[in-house]
Amino acid sequence: MLVRALKFRKAFDNLHLYDRNYKCLPSEEEWDRGEKIRDFLKPFSTITAYFSGVNYPTASVYFMLVWKIELLLKRYARCKDNEIRLMVVDMKSKFAKYWDEYSLILAMAAVLDPRIKLHMLKEAYHKLDPRTSEKKVEVVRKSLELLYKEYSSKSSESSSRFAKKTPHELLTESPLEDDFDDDLLELERCIQFGSNNERTNLDMYLADTKVDISAFSDMEVLDYWKDKQHRYGDLALLARDILSIPITTVAFEFAFSVGGRVLSPLETVSTLKLSKH
Repeated sequence: MLVRALKFRKAFDNLHLYDRNYKCLPSEEEWDRGEKIRDFLKPFSTITAYFSGVNYPTASVYFMLVWKIELLLKRYARCKDNEIRLMVVDMKSKFAKYWDEYSLILAMAAVLDPRIKLHMLKEAYHKLDPRTSEKKVEVVRKSLELLYKEYSSKSSESSSRFAKKTPHELLTESPLEDDFDDDLLELERCIQFGSNNERTNLDMYLADTKVDISAFSDMEVLDYWKDKQHRYGDLALLARDILSIPITTVAFEFAFSVGGRVLSPLETVSTLKLSKH
């Protein structure tokens, strides 16, 4: 609404000259404030639309976009316009629950984005509050390690799902082949997790160089893990499950709607029947 109104700012000025009944012309100060509010609210609209996407994974971007909103609120809290400053103070108190009690699983999703990892997560926390940044990153890291440990314990079972055999193969294969495959897998596990090599796939992923976000801004994160599943093994299964979590199931057009949901006649009848039972 502000974008449309500001586009016709000069037209409203002219209307005031030609129509004496038009008495709602905003002052120059109000027009200027409207421009500031438009610039302030635009990122909220963009981020909400992105969160509501269904054709791409949104879990990995949740943390960084919520962090952007927090930065935006801090920046506008120093605005010279007193009305906007008061509005931001009210918004910050309501927004606090999204940042202070952020979803831990979605913070892990940010770590599993190869363009972010723990590096950018730590810097993001540090920029907002240097005193608590180390502690918050450690909480995310330990939680991810515990979740990975659970997935790792099921790696043998999960690995078998990748290679399903046809009925013909099941009838013709030799019993010795299964034993031989199991022995090879056991040797592989000894190499990865032996006494001289205690690094897990998660440790290896976190130690690998972070992908340049400026060069791969349009990276498909799930495709990355599909391509890297042979390198990172069971961690790829964990990443696939976490990154597939949708942030919201609310459609964008309903996010800021002040109207109630309109039920069709069929839905109304179904609701009445359910309420009776």
